[in-house]
Amino acid sequence: MLKPKKEIFRKEIKQDVFLNTIDKIEANIENNSSDYIKIFGGLILFVIIISFLINSRNLNKEIVSTSLGNALVSLNKGDYENAKFQFETILSDHSGTSGIELAQYYLGKIEYDQGDNLTSREYLESFIKSGYSVDILKSSSVIMLSDILAKSNEVQKAFKIIEDGLELVDDEYLKNELKIEKAKLLIESQRIDEGSLILRDIYTKENISSGLKSRIEEIQGGNGV
Repeated sequence: MLKPKKEIFRKEIKQDVFLNTIDKIEANIENNSSDYIKIFGGLILFVIIISFLINSRNLNKEIVSTSLGNALVSLNKGDYENAKFQFETILSDHSGTSGIELAQYYLGKIEYDQGDNLTSREYLESFIKSGYSVDILKSSSVIMLSDILAKSNEVQKAFKIIEDGLELVDDEYLKNELKIEKAKLLIESQRIDEGSLILRDIYTKENISSGLKSRIEEIQGGNGV
């Protein structure tokens, strides 16, 4: 007597296909085991290299942070030569590491305060191009650089750096500070009416700080406005 034919359902067909696929993969691995070992080894090496680079970058950040702290301590003590040496070492030893922009700023400021405008300009331009995010340092660097440019008879560049600075800075106090510097530059360029108008607009604002008022009065008195 013939046995009745077994009815094959879709579920069983799918299962057979799955098992067949597994069998093929296992056979493929057995036949090409050396190739898979090479690929797997390569992946492990890649992961190790990436982990090393990440750890090295984090270590560099820590070293830069510590070095910057030491340099700032020297600067606050008035030991400018030692501070300058430390900032220069940070730039030479940790190029590309996050945080070295601060070394560029402080070197620019030290050179500016000591009257070396050429060297200061190089550092300040590098700092501004870096896009560092602290407003007070951005505005300070713009003011120093615009003064250097004006003294070098590059007045149009000085105006442009201030205009660019106004776009970079969000803080209202710092914006007013930059506008005052622009007004000063206008007055010194014999565009007295334009500069005086800016100063009056700022001076008559509500809640204007006494420091900004004093700066405006200083410019007006010094230029006979």
